[in-house]
Amino acid sequence: ITSLTDEENGGELYEELRRHDAKPLEEAQLDEEDEEEPPTFDWEPPPSILKRRGVITGQVGRVTSSSRRAGDILSMLVGIYGSKDLFVNEYRIMLADKLLGNTEFNTDKEVHNLELLKLRFGEVSMRQCEVMIKDIDDSKRIHTNIRSTLESNAKEDDSPVVDAAIVSHIFWPALTSIPIKNHPRIQSKLDQFSIEYAKLKNPRRLVWMKQLGSVEIEVEAYEQDEDGNLVSHVKEVTCTPAHATLLAYFEDKSEWTSDELSNQTEMPEDMIRKRMMFWVYQSVIQTERSGDGTIYSLISVSEAGANDQSFQHDEEDQEQAVSIGAHEEEEMKVYESYIGGMLSNLGQLPLERIHSMLKTFVVGSDHKYDKTPQQLAVFLQLLCKEEKLECSPDGLYTILKKRS
Repeated sequence: ITSLTDEENGGELYEELRRHDAKPLEEAQLDEEDEEEPPTFDWEPPPSILKRRGVITGQVGRVTSSSRRAGDILSMLVGIYGSKDLFVNEYRIMLADKLLGNTEFNTDKEVHNLELLKLRFGEVSMRQCEVMIKDIDDSKRIHTNIRSTLESNAKEDDSPVVDAAIVSHIFWPALTSIPIKNHPRIQSKLDQFSIEYAKLKNPRRLVWMKQLGSVEIEVEAYEQDEDGNLVSHVKEVTCTPAHATLLAYFEDKSEWTSDELSNQTEMPEDMIRKRMMFWVYQSVIQTERSGDGTIYSLISVSEAGANDQSFQHDEEDQEQAVSIGAHEEEEMKVYESYIGGMLSNLGQLPLERIHSMLKTFVVGSDHKYDKTPQQLAVFLQLLCKEEKLECSPDGLYTILKKRS
């Protein structure tokens, strides 16, 4: 899917999307080998590829390996995914990451790709993607308006620093959710933006996804020069909001334990240790073991060379905007209510019957049922572990009646 919408590296897949003679998927025909019905005695072989390309008839033409019948690469890709809905959903998740990582609010390339995909998949299938792109375009206008208001009211040393992508959450995939309590100075900047947004878009209110986004800050670090001497210099660093919040506490005091930072930020200690290693490797923070915990302090020129970097460093510090696991979990929770209704009315049902009924009844919603029986079986077993359902030895599922 990435290659399909990547103009620079997409190659043949991107050219396939831009074909002028391409048909909607409903009209595209797959090769004979992909048809479910067995061939009959009336079958005739297709005409020679040379004849179809006009070579035998004297017309100028070039035979390439990409020559094909009425079917195309895109329809074959959809066949590999299993359904058009699954393919579109994968594109939607990829689009969400692209849009949220676009700090310039530039959506021209995504709009172009979306229009091409509409021709192949239809307007209805791409409706949610269209809303997502519109959200980013609206965010640019809202951000410009709010920023100008804050600049006109700001003091000399208090210019606005917040840019925000404002999304309609019901049209987006489930976003990564990690509890974080921002440092008061960072939160005050977000509150300023929220107040102006409430004035502009009353009665709407913002709910911040505090773990997402990026922060650009200047930090003082001690690093070795060409002669091996430790020198102090200021450098710009781009990090996540969690990293920025942790470092902000060292402006209040120069030394913190992992437990104290956990209490302040409401992040678990293992996440604190992982995030703080980013600043250790930036030569901003030094670490010291203390019993079962860790002490962090601002690094000084006399201590820079002795910094303990023996902790394991996880390079995957950047948060992924879209949580695929959370997205699937949200979908399954919707199916849970349907399953509960079925079993309440019908008593007990086998896996195949539940799968068939979900395909029948969960239609026309944002969470259309497109799971396999194997995926459903895993989810039903999870509900059994949570003591919401029980499964009999003959494979019949019922609602677990808890004993009083």
